[in-house]
Formats: sequence, structure tokens, C-alpha cells
Amino acid sequence: MKISEFKLIIGLGNSGVEYLSSYHNAGFLFTEFIAGKKFKKENDFEFFRARERTFAKPLGFMNESGKGAASAMKYFRIKPAEILVVHDDADLTAGNYKISFGRGAGGHRGVASVIDRLKTKDFWRLRIGIRSPSASPERAPSQKRPKAGEFVLRPITSADFKEIKSAFEKSAKDLGFLP
Repeated sequence: MKISEFKLIIGLGNSGVEYLSSYHNAGFLFTEFIAGKKFKKENDFEFFRARERTFAKPLGFMNESGKGAASAMKYFRIKPAEILVVHDDADLTAGNYKISFGRGAGGHRGVASVIDRLKTKDFWRLRIGIRSPSASPERAPSQKRPKAGEFVLRPITSADFKEIKSAFEKSAKDLGFLP
């Protein structure tokens, strides 16, 4: 996939100051990392235009992300295959990321909402790992792996943020957002 093919980059997250730096807001944080924080509000989403690309953040809660994503897609007249949805992934360790196309939600309710509203799963996804390395499979067998719901709304620790930011940088370079 060439970066020139992405016309709309949608970062998923929860609106509101209390969620600003939470693990679940990795999508919002990525769009701000690339585009800055000068987003304009438009009904169900905020956006920033740079060159021939638009960055958007659906307003409201993660589980309702599809409403803002569909509104942005319609507003800018963009096809699903030209969209990159960026979101957190608790199955990936912080510092890692995966790019996929046409896959199911994998239990991510924000992505499920986007699939439901767009009536297709044929769009690109950038999945940003958020699971702390200390919760990886190599941990002590006596330690129970925390479920995503137990930590995604918590503020990102400084150690995890360093790893997540590294994933932003690596993925942004691989996708052509950064030189």
C-alpha cells in the first residue's frame, strides 16, 4: 500500500479530557503525532487537511466511532479502500504495529462500529500495540494477563508511551508519512 492511496486517516479514541492520554486513544494520539493538534470540528468528527490527505477523529465514545467515520467518509467523498483506520490493539505489545486490510474487528468495538456503519470491512487498518511488555507471554507463569478492559481507559505509563511513540514513528515511516 502506498501512502498516496490513503486519502482519509481516521484515528479512533474516546473524546473527553479524562481519556486524552489513555491506551484506548492510541488512534487519536497517532493522528495528532502526524497532523498536529489543529483539528476543526464538523458535526460528528474533527479533521485536519494536509496536502491531499485528511486526518479525522470521530467525536463521542470509541464504541460509536463508526458514526463519525462514516460522516467523514461521506463529507470528503472518500471510498472505504482509501481509508486508514488507526486504533489500539491489546493483542500487540507496545512498540509493535500491524497493517491489515479487509479483516474483522477482532473484538475491538470501535472497529466493529466502523465496519457496521460503512457496511464493509474493506478498508485499511493500522493496529498500534498497547499491551505493556511486562504483560507479555514471557511474564512469570503465576501472573495473570490483564484483560484489555482492565487497562485501556487508564493513562498510558511513561514507559509504555515511549514504546507506543516508537510504533508511531516506525509505522509512519513505513507508510510514508515521515521521511
